[in-house]
Amino acid sequence: MATIRFRAGKYFTEIRRKGFSPKRKSFQTKAAAKAWARRVESSMDNGSYIDTNGSGSVSIDLLVDEAIANINKFSKTGGLVQGPKLSQLNQLKEYFHGVSIHDIEYEDVLTFAAERRETVAASTLQTQMYYLKQVITESRIKTANTSVSDAIKWLTKKKLIVSSVHRVRRLEPGEYEALVAEASGTRLHERHWIFHVMEIAVESGMRQGEIHALKWEDIDFDKGIITSMRKDKDSEGGKKLHRIPMLRGAREALLRAQDELGGSGRLFKVQRAASISDKFARMCARIGIFDLRFHDLRHEAISRMFERGMRIERVQMVSGHSSLEQLQRYTNLRLLNCTEY
Repeated sequence: MATIRFRAGKYFTEIRRKGFSPKRKSFQTKAAAKAWARRVESSMDNGSYIDTNGSGSVSIDLLVDEAIANINKFSKTGGLVQGPKLSQLNQLKEYFHGVSIHDIEYEDVLTFAAERRETVAASTLQTQMYYLKQVITESRIKTANTSVSDAIKWLTKKKLIVSSVHRVRRLEPGEYEALVAEASGTRLHERHWIFHVMEIAVESGMRQGEIHALKWEDIDFDKGIITSMRKDKDSEGGKKLHRIPMLRGAREALLRAQDELGGSGRLFKVQRAASISDKFARMCARIGIFDLRFHDLRHEAISRMFERGMRIERVQMVSGHSSLEQLQRYTNLRLLNCTEY
């Protein structure tokens, strides 16, 4: 019989049977724990059980490591797995640590999706779910387990994950000030790192992953240039080195960050790029700002550039869009006294 113990908010289940190595797994609910125990014990009885306890090579976290290593192995242009993609893969690695590719259950996948959906958009969750599917289907281990694919089908059918859609959300009056106040301490150097991330995003139009990857050596204040590896679907590795003109507001934001955070290594020491959007979402929830995502700050920044009268070619240099057509989404501008920047 399986032993089920509740501690630290989870149900820890253990199966011990003669002739088999101990089998352990944790669950969010007691019902899920009992169901898993019944399935495993039944497979032990009918001879279909596959013992994966001693085979660390088939655990999902190690398969994620292998997938990252294989991609990096063929990178010739510095296009290593980094930024949001690396962050999402690492989240998968941490959540499914020690879970065998043979043992991952349909309910495990849905529970993970439900937890992530609390802080990310449906389109972001869709991307992460497909990363999980890719890690499993392209691994060197072949299995008949269809739990991940089945869960993705259900989430898609219920529209809980969707493809990226065009958004036109911009900051409303008072929202940015409220976010700044939430991220600021009573004294200058008590400001949270998210304050500087937000300020750089609004003033530069850089993406979350680009800001997260920034190092001080990438910033040349004398020449007014920020160097960054940006997405480029036509380049090998999917990225290309870009030199971004440093606008006046971005320069001031970076100098403030340098003064408060120090001027060596990476600007922001948080391990995952997704920590930025997660922190931003929690801040918005606390102060009652709805339907605002961190990526919307990029939309806000680029829209402001047009409103200030910047020429489209210069905006394209700053934003990194590969075509002028892609910039058309930023035409929902507020009427201002536009002057050339």
